[in-house]
Parts: sequence; structure tokens; C-alpha cells
Amino acid sequence: MTKAMIPSAIRYGSLYSLLPLALFIPSAYAAQPDQAQLADVYVTAEQQLQQSLGVSVITESDLEKRPPVNDLSEIIRTMPGVNLTGNSASGQRGNKRQIDIRGMGPENTLILIDGRPVTSRNSARMGWGGERNTNGDSNWVPVEDIQSIEVIRGPAAARYGSGAAGGVVNIITKKVSNTFHGSLNYYTNQPKDADEGATNRLGFNFSGPIIKDVLSYRIYGNYNKTDADSFDINQHTGNSTYQAAGQEGVVNKDLGSRFTWKINPEQTLTLDSAYSRQGNIYNGDTQNNNINSPAGSTAQKLIGAETNRIYRQSYALTHDGAWDWGDSKLVAQYDHTNNNHVIEGLTGGPEGMPTSDKFVSSVLKTARLAAEAHIPFKLGIDNVLTLGSEYQHDGLNDPSSMTTGLTDQGQTDQFPGLSAKRSGKNSQNNWAIYAENNMTVSDKLKLIPMLRFDHNSKSGANTSPGLNFSYQAHPHWLLKGGIARAYKAPNLYQSSTNYLLYTRGNGCPLNINSAGGRCYLLGNSNLHPETSWNKEIGFEFNKDGYLASLAYFRNDYKNKIVAGDKIIDIHTGSKKTAYLLQWENARKAITEGLEGNISLPLNPYLKWVNNFTYMTQSKNKDTGNPLSVIPKYTVNSSLSWQATDKLDTELNFTYYGRQKPRQYATNVIEATTSPLSHETLGSYGLWGLSGGYRFNKNVTMRGGISNIFDKKIYRSATNSSAASYNQHGRAIFGSMKIDL
Repeated sequence: MTKAMIPSAIRYGSLYSLLPLALFIPSAYAAQPDQAQLADVYVTAEQQLQQSLGVSVITESDLEKRPPVNDLSEIIRTMPGVNLTGNSASGQRGNKRQIDIRGMGPENTLILIDGRPVTSRNSARMGWGGERNTNGDSNWVPVEDIQSIEVIRGPAAARYGSGAAGGVVNIITKKVSNTFHGSLNYYTNQPKDADEGATNRLGFNFSGPIIKDVLSYRIYGNYNKTDADSFDINQHTGNSTYQAAGQEGVVNKDLGSRFTWKINPEQTLTLDSAYSRQGNIYNGDTQNNNINSPAGSTAQKLIGAETNRIYRQSYALTHDGAWDWGDSKLVAQYDHTNNNHVIEGLTGGPEGMPTSDKFVSSVLKTARLAAEAHIPFKLGIDNVLTLGSEYQHDGLNDPSSMTTGLTDQGQTDQFPGLSAKRSGKNSQNNWAIYAENNMTVSDKLKLIPMLRFDHNSKSGANTSPGLNFSYQAHPHWLLKGGIARAYKAPNLYQSSTNYLLYTRGNGCPLNINSAGGRCYLLGNSNLHPETSWNKEIGFEFNKDGYLASLAYFRNDYKNKIVAGDKIIDIHTGSKKTAYLLQWENARKAITEGLEGNISLPLNPYLKWVNNFTYMTQSKNKDTGNPLSVIPKYTVNSSLSWQATDKLDTELNFTYYGRQKPRQYATNVIEATTSPLSHETLGSYGLWGLSGGYRFNKNVTMRGGISNIFDKKIYRSATNSSAASYNQHGRAIFGSMKIDL
């Protein structure tokens, strides 16, 4: 490691981008001809962390061989430690599963695009059970416009701040080109079962110079439509009155651009902009699976129509600089999300159900400034010190979610300071400073100490220390590990003292069961941030392309924010007593398990890649329930064959172990009138086969079959069942790419 300079943009690219970027180092040193070894590259702490055991990379080639049908989460879930699930074990919104890393839940998975946070899902309100009516933030970039995806788990993710306690998914888009390049793409997925939604996707990508070696551009566009499952796809459950809906349809429209200005060999300015529209095709899904009660409801009448339209605009200006002391990156980012949806119920069983065909908006605005510098120096040993700072302002305006009144069945409940008319606005500021140092202690030992300090205007200060290490015990054996404190600030619904949900009694916590009455759940401005001590340790063997690794991880989770059961106020009315509750911090939870990888180059043309995850624990120590419903173990395997220069094939297999639902009731209705079903989902496997052929330098076609043996899972109408989602059956897919 030396002090030679490269633009810090390499931190946001894939690891293999280090080599070509080294070619630009001489120009970065144009003002420093006395430097001796201009081609050497120093490694920052972040780059070193991205080689941890808890880091996986999905390449452009992986995405081409196994293209997602609609959402990137479909392939991200094949990485070790990753599953798709809800944010709790409630079973609500079961077909809107999102990325869950190491059992910490989707709200603890931070999504980045080119290293910048994406938080549009925060425009969707948080339900009583901890779920949102959202597909998350993994579908804002078309798959054909992605260069790679980094999945960062455990201690290595703590450096990214709030929301990364489970891990980070960094979606890296394709770079601008100094020569013209363009492509047209078409993809289709056609299920065998006509009750399952088909997909068609069409997109383009163009990149090239405006002024060669000075100003370049990249633009992309995408249209993707996945039809909704049939309304009655899950009717086989035997209950014709209450049936769970299948997967909703999705319509994506995306347009993005990038302009890169190379001011001089040492400085680059990049302007990114993106516009996306995601609409749904409604097929009857509700928070509590009660679409048919009552018959002829508004929700039924809206089937086949759009009930949710999310418009996202994102702009970012980035300056990369290389100096005689190190390099720097400055980012100014602004995101605007308009979550336009029909009015939903906010009380009891109808919570989350469409109650009108009138559209209302929840608007989230995020402004962010970030600065980072890398400073190499030698003080006995080689060091690369990273110093950074961030400021972020989030503003939410959602008046439609603040309409719960205090009058019901002729009784008006009264609580001090709480009125029937409340503002839908809430905001928070977060600023942070951090430092980390990549220390080469010896040829064998590398240490990365780090310290991050955040201050949130709602939840106060948080300090996140960490230490990661790697030790080359043998030329082919590497020991790696780390420990870091990660955290998550309360979201803008949980911290809003105007956000109120209501139940007539069935949704009340168990400690209010004997008293009867009704319950209100109020936001809490005094919540503590969620925190987790993330630990991992393991080894890696690497020789002649043969790779094997095993890691043990444990996350000790504290202060998870949940719907509380502590009574903070009581109103004794003429008919029923009313209890006021609020969001509160639970005590402790734990996730623990093992992850492993095995890669075998069977010959120069045949490669077998495997990974597995085994969850030993995932438990909320307050309730005894799991944090989220995920498989006990998961195995992913792929066998790739490069038959000729033009022809390649891949056979893939995923095996999911048994999934257990929550075992303990958390409210009155689950303990009395509708006890938990405790329905376990047994293990199952999915096989897939794909192949691609490059006809010439311009035309490539691929095709394949997913779920070859047609294994299906139908969603249960019971929220306490582990079968909370639909697993689609066999489908045939194909794609064509035309390079221009």
C-alpha cells in the first residue's frame, strides 16, 4: 500500500474496477511529476471492509444469466444471509416481502443506489403490526442498467449509519462511456398457470461522449409490467368468505440520466437524475385478509384498478477530487417521493383496507449533504484514514394518515393534548461525523477501527464504535471478523405525536383483555433509537479458483420499536373505557447463525457455486416470537457451463428449510376469538435452467425455465400462518439484447 492517488469514485464501483482505474492515476498526478510509483493504489477502509466475509457481489453477468422477473430482491435473496420477509412475524402484507438480512427485518436493510441512500418506502405509513403497504426500495433501477450489486452484512455495514443494522444493498449503475454505446432490451416471463401474472419489460440504455475526454452522458429508460394474480388464486384454502389475495401487479416506468464532466485530470463533476413511477394492479390484498367482509365493499370494487402510485424523483451532484494529500468526495442529494394512494382504513380490522376510490398523497422530501476524505499516511505502519460527515433532512406530509377521530359509538374520548384535528407534517434532521482507519499492521494482519457519531433531532445522540480485522494465517487461509454497534432512528410515523390508530378492543394488547374497552395507539417523540451489537468471525480458503468460507454471526438487538402495551392515559366514558398506548422500545432480541460459501471450478468451462445460511436463533425476548418469519436454513447452488464462446448455460437450485410462524398471541383477538394457527411451512426446493447465445457482436438471446418442477405455495388467509405468501409455479422466460 502506498500514498498514490486515485479518484475516490472507485469506492462506489465494483472491486474489479480497481485495475482499470489505476490507468488514470498518472493523469491524477499530472501536477506531481516527482512521484515515483504512480500506478500503485492505496486501499481505503471501505474497500477493505467490502472484502469481509459478510460481503457478496452480484455481477452484471449474474443478472444476465438469472434475470429477476420484476424486482431485484428476487436475485439478492440468493446471497448468504438474505431472505425475503415482512418487517415482523405478523403475516400481514405477506406478498409484499422485502429484503431481510440476517433476520433483522427489511426496515434494518439500507438500500443504496451508487452509494446514496434510498428511503422512498418511508412515505408509506407504519401499521399497528409493524408493516407498510410497500414493495420497498429495491426496484427503482432497471436490471439491464446495473453494473453490480453489493450485499454488505454485519459489522461491515455499521459504517453506513441509520437503518443498516441488518445490512446494506448497494445497487451500482453502469458508468458513462467515452465511446458511444447503446442497447435495446426486451424480457418476458410467461407462467404456466394462467392465474399467475405474466411480465413484459422493454428498455434502452445509451452512453457516450459529448466532448471526448471531457463531457460524457448516459441515459436509460424502462417499462415493466407484471400482471396481478387472479383474485381467487388462493380460494383452495376452503374458506370462500375470507380468502387471501395473491400477488398484486406492478407497472414500472423509469427514466434516468448521468452527465460526467472531467474538469481536469484531478477533478470530476457528476450530475445524476432519475424519475420513476410505480403503480400497482390491485387484486384484493388487505392488511388483515378481510377483502370479502362485507360483500360489495369498496376494496372489492377496486380490483383490477390502480390503488397506489408512487412517483420518485432523485437528483444528485457529486464532486470527486484527487489532491496531493489524498482524495475527496462531496455529494449533494435531493429525493422527492409522492405516494399517491386511495384512502385506507386506520381502525381495527379494516386497517389498511381501501375505503374509498379517492386518491390522497403522502409526500416525503429528503435533502442530504455528505463529504468524505481519504488520507494515506505512514506512522510506523501504513494507514489510510477516512474522515466523513453527513447531514440529512427528512420532511413528511401525510394528512390522510392523521384522520383517526376520538368519537365512536356515541362516545367521545378525551386525552390531554390530543385533538381530533391533527397536522400530517413531521420532520427530522440527522447529522453525523465518522472516522475509520485501514491499518496494515503487518503483511498478515490488517485492522480497521472505526467510530461514528450521529445526532437525530427526534431520538438524540448515538455512538457506533467498531473494529474489523483480517489475518493471513497461511497463503491460502484467511481469518476475518469484526464487531460494531449499528443503529436505526425511529421513523417519521413512530415519532409523530399526531399519528393515531384505533381498535374497539380486539386489537388491544393482552394486558387490557380483562378490562375490556377500546385502545388508541399514538406516536411517541421520546423513542430511543434501535441498536444492535453485530459480531462475526470466520475463515476463508482460496486457492487456484477454489473458494470456501464459513462465518458465525450474532446480532444482539435492543430497543426494537413496537406497538406498546403500557397504558399512558385512560378515559372512562359512558359506554366503554378507552386506553391510550404509544409506540415504545422493546427490551431485547437476538439473531444468530452461520453462513458459508463453496466455489468449485470443475474445469476451465464449468463452475459450481454454492452458499448456505443456517439460522440458529431469531427471537424477540419480550414476546418469544421470531423477529420475522424466515427459513431455518437456505441453500443456493448454481452450475455454470461456458460451452463455447457464444453459448452458456446455468442450472440453479434453491432449497428453503422449514419456516415457523409466531407462537404467542400479542392481542385480544388472537388469544380469544381467533387463536393463532401455528401453521408451519415445510421445506421446499426450486430448480431453474437458463441458457444464452450470442449470435454476433450485436444480438444476444437468453431463455429458460424457472421452478421446473412446478412447486407452488398458496397464501393462507390466517395471518399467523408461516404460509403468508404465494410461491409462483413454473414459468418460461426469454430475453433479447441488441447492442448498438
